[in-house]
Amino acid sequence: MSDVALLFCAIDIGTSFSGYAFAPRENLLETPSQIFASNWGNELLSYKTPTSLLLDSSMTFHSFGQDAVKKYAELAENEEHAVWYFFQDFKMELSKSVVARDLSIQDIDGKCVNALKVFADCIQYLRGHFMDCINARNLGITEKDICYVVTVPAIWSDAAKQFMKEAAIKAGISADHLRLAYEPEAAAVYCKQLPKDHMVGKDDPVKFTPNQSYVVVDLGGGTVDVTVQQVSSSGQLENLYKASGGPWGGNNINKFCLELYNILFRKETVEEFCKENMDDFFDILQNIEKVKRKISPDKEKTIIMEVPTTLLDKYKESCQNKEEASLDQAVREANLQDMIRIKKGNKLFVKNIYFHEYFQEVCQKTIDLVQNIIRSEQQCQSVKSIILVGGFAESEVVQCLFKDSFPEYNIKIPFQAGLAVLKGAVIFGFDSSIIKSRKCPYTYGISLLRKFNPQTDDRSQSCRMGNQLMADCVFDKVFEENEVLTVGTKRYIRVNINHEGNSGARLEPKEIEVYSSNKKSPKYTTDSSCHRCGLIEVPPPNGRWPVLVEGRIEVKVTGTDSFQITYSDGATGLSTIGQIDFLGPR
Repeated sequence: MSDVALLFCAIDIGTSFSGYAFAPRENLLETPSQIFASNWGNELLSYKTPTSLLLDSSMTFHSFGQDAVKKYAELAENEEHAVWYFFQDFKMELSKSVVARDLSIQDIDGKCVNALKVFADCIQYLRGHFMDCINARNLGITEKDICYVVTVPAIWSDAAKQFMKEAAIKAGISADHLRLAYEPEAAAVYCKQLPKDHMVGKDDPVKFTPNQSYVVVDLGGGTVDVTVQQVSSSGQLENLYKASGGPWGGNNINKFCLELYNILFRKETVEEFCKENMDDFFDILQNIEKVKRKISPDKEKTIIMEVPTTLLDKYKESCQNKEEASLDQAVREANLQDMIRIKKGNKLFVKNIYFHEYFQEVCQKTIDLVQNIIRSEQQCQSVKSIILVGGFAESEVVQCLFKDSFPEYNIKIPFQAGLAVLKGAVIFGFDSSIIKSRKCPYTYGISLLRKFNPQTDDRSQSCRMGNQLMADCVFDKVFEENEVLTVGTKRYIRVNINHEGNSGARLEPKEIEVYSSNKKSPKYTTDSSCHRCGLIEVPPPNGRWPVLVEGRIEVKVTGTDSFQITYSDGATGLSTIGQIDFLGPR
């Protein structure tokens, strides 16, 4: 599709904010490429909108983004919100260990909705907003001319990545016009084509020349994604280490800021305030997002956190001595006089140093991970540069923490770091071959029944077939953790089945369970490190399997869309296309 598409559009459903970016083909033939980002006109983050979804009482889409926030606040003020469904911060649900098609997500009140619908509605809205933007320009572009790219964290499970792809298809995007992009890879692709003066940091630029290696740290709202890459002799990007990361994004700072309100005004009071004054609560959340971006390394400087009159009134009601209840009293009771000053009405002037320790705590997990990778993994020890991208990377405090932790490294941050993933995904959609290779995140294999070997096999894994002692549940490796995988890499699984006396089975698809492990060489699929992660399904060639099946299944790496499955029969020469499903029953 990318060979003939006239327009490329990347869609990012972020934990806190979402948006899209796009470019016509001719723009992507130039370096640097001119790529356009969505414009939402809000004062907080004009190129992205809050990841907030509102469904009506019948679970029908109503609104998304700031419109959803405003409408839900209005409903809450009129006490009409109870039968509506309002969702925020739901992307992290796909970071769970088990992701399936029947996964449910709870809304703000605990009501459950199918997660596939929630994500599909978000993608459908952004796609519609993009098409309205294109149609307004009278470009004569139709859906068949567009290649869509949906971004996903590289550290997500295979199931989560497939889930996002199916959500995009459910949203109306044709599978033939769709590809996934891993977020840190997309950011690297974007930075590779930037002029030197479009990245801030040390004077020494990141050289995207052959054999140069670097780390990309994608600091998002929910997750942190770390990838280590090297430029190949052809100019393509090779991953030197498997994607790593964790739930250490900027939203942790938002939660810490919100906790300050609980400390000052007591948690139960704040909870009551939220229920009764939803619009004011949303204003607090938006103010916190602004505050997070303004916190600086200067310990004594202050940021302003606003206290709605409705919250202060609710606090006074909860105090025994209502006459003396005030912001000053709340600060004194919390023993925060050295950190917070009160002036200019209902405003808290909080010193930056109050937040610094928690910034350190949140970022330290990422710093430790990066240090471990570049100092312990032999193939990563040539790294000299660390590129910070994502919205959280725009924080001065975060930047200083990384510079202090890696004084000998070249720390670089592109302008508008929060757009690096989106714009890079547009370029990746145009030319996915820019990523030459990846490292396998797990060891994959199937369960095998073979002749028992008393020298190597455990007696507990033995079983008898007639007079023959067999070893059951043997882990038959297909791909190994951290193995270099290029597009086109192939592995084969032998298939031998005798259908004599079982003609009905000749009409049924063959199923092979797929297992994954975080160990390089698990012995059995029953080992504690192994879990069933997917199912290979192969339909019979020409609608019917031979009586004696002697063939092989080819597992081919196709890129971010995982694997392509093909069965070839040795006797008949017939072949059939199968699939690997990581999500379970449809």
